[in-house]
Amino acid sequence: MTSLLWQTIFTESFDADALIEPLSDMLAAEFFGCNMITTDILRLDRLDPLQQITGNKVFKLLGHLAAYEKSSRHALVSFGGRWSNHLHALAAVSQRLNIPSFGLVRGYPEQALTATLQDCVAMGMTLKFCDKLTYAQRYDLQWRAQLSAHYDAWVIPEGGEGEEGLSGFAQLASVFQGYDEIWIAAGTGTSAQGIAPYLTREQTLRVVNVVADQGALKQKWTELAATKDWVCEWEIIEDAHLGGFGKTTPELLQLIASADAHGLPLEPVYTAKLLLAYREFLQHHLPQLRKYLLIHTGGLQGRRGYGL
Repeated sequence: MTSLLWQTIFTESFDADALIEPLSDMLAAEFFGCNMITTDILRLDRLDPLQQITGNKVFKLLGHLAAYEKSSRHALVSFGGRWSNHLHALAAVSQRLNIPSFGLVRGYPEQALTATLQDCVAMGMTLKFCDKLTYAQRYDLQWRAQLSAHYDAWVIPEGGEGEEGLSGFAQLASVFQGYDEIWIAAGTGTSAQGIAPYLTREQTLRVVNVVADQGALKQKWTELAATKDWVCEWEIIEDAHLGGFGKTTPELLQLIASADAHGLPLEPVYTAKLLLAYREFLQHHLPQLRKYLLIHTGGLQGRRGYGL
């Protein structure tokens, strides 16, 4: 894929394999009680040397940037919460590419800006706050069309969803070769959808749902699987959200502290819950001679919302 983002931030010699590192033996012993299996981590949090545009958000934005380039629009607009990794990445991309950006934020202007939103403003994003009812319209195509006309902008769905948000994951296709299982945390599930086409019949994609959505993601995947040409096995792990999106427990915070001590920074919303679900999976399954790849989806800027 050729886009302004890719040309400006990365190079044609991009090597995703260089971002893979093994889970240390000490950490594996502490987390899982054994080191009999091969566990690697794809460190997408290390993608950008400037630590601004990291994680899976990069690959979601690639297709939207390509669509923006082909459109006649002159700005970008999207949606997110007050600690949104997506808006943070979009603000950084827009600053680096000198594209005006607008963030429609779920919240109220009288609330103090979070560290995330302060960064967005510092990087040039214009924030527009929306009450709950207004923000709920973010899936409405007519409202998106109105926003596009009002801001003269390409509208990116929340979290980078949509067909455009899937195409960038082709950059990672070679990384998945040789692994029996690929594990990734999911909010909207867009990243997992972007990965699935590049897996084989012998591979399993395990998607750790961090949202208490009453089975909505699993139902969505079941419907998608009936229309897509995915050949891999897949599973949605539903009980890893710990009570809801962004919720934590002492066990989760202890896991983060242990990982920090071993040089693996995690954040509570996605990556820590991924590791926790993986640990619980291994506790209930006899270790096998299989190779596992865990995808670190970045989002470390959000640690600040938890005092980490």
